[in-house]
Parts: sequence; structure tokens; C-alpha cells
Amino acid sequence: MKKLTFTLLLSLISIAAFAQKTDISSEKQILETDFSDRYAIITTIKNFYIGDHTGSIKHKKLSMHEKGAYRYVNKEGKYVESKFRLDSDNADPNYKEELLSIEIYDKIAFARLRLDQFGYEIPEYKLIILHKVDSKWKITSINWGYGIKQ
Repeated sequence: MKKLTFTLLLSLISIAAFAQKTDISSEKQILETDFSDRYAIITTIKNFYIGDHTGSIKHKKLSMHEKGAYRYVNKEGKYVESKFRLDSDNADPNYKEELLSIEIYDKIAFARLRLDQFGYEIPEYKLIILHKVDSKWKITSINWGYGIKQ
């Protein structure tokens, strides 16, 4: 009976150790993938803001999907939607952005940002939606509203 108990106990310890090792390696793999995607998303967002602040068409094309669009409620309370214009060299240097969070769900991600508009007291909040297309993260939608108070 002692031998059977000892063998059973040894088997359980081996199974538990293997399970922990498997969990650790799959956790490690998930974290590595998540950090890789997170870094790529942050780079995409940085490229977008370089393009937006300077008018760099190169940076706009690196970050934005050609079929993407801006979606927002303007200061008059009306919904507005306009397609991204990747060939436009328009620039808006009148704000500073702050990345608040990133959520990643497989091939879609949401980034929340706060923009401090120079000359305005109330910050603007944006939700940027990105999709992983052909192994690259691209902004597909930028949504915001004016006068939002957190």
C-alpha cells in the first residue's frame, strides 16, 4: 500500500510540474506576442501623429488604411464621417496627444488617447481602432467628440 501511495503521489507531482511548465511557456508565448503587437501598434500610432503634426504623407501611409475614416460629432452636435486622405499634406500642430491605453483582441485593437488642444481648456478624447491587415497594424477608424469631460 505504501508503494502504491508513493507512486501515486510521485505521479501527481510530475503531472503538476508538467502542467505548471506548460502554463508558464504558453503564458510566456502570449506575453511575447502581446508585447510585439503592442509595440507595433504604438509605432503605428506614433507614425500617424508624425503625419498629422507635420503633414508627412509617408507617415500617414505607414499608419492609416486607405479605406479608413474619421468619425466624430462636431461642435454643433452633428455626426460627421470622412475618408482618410492619405495623399494630403495637411498638418495640425495645434495639439499634444497622450496615449491612455491599448486593448488588443487578436487582429483588432483599440487605443484611447487624450489630446490637449492649445488654446482650449477641455481636452479631446479619441478612440483609434486598428486592424492587423497583411501582418501590419493599420488605423481603420478614428472616433472622437468635442467637449467630452472625463
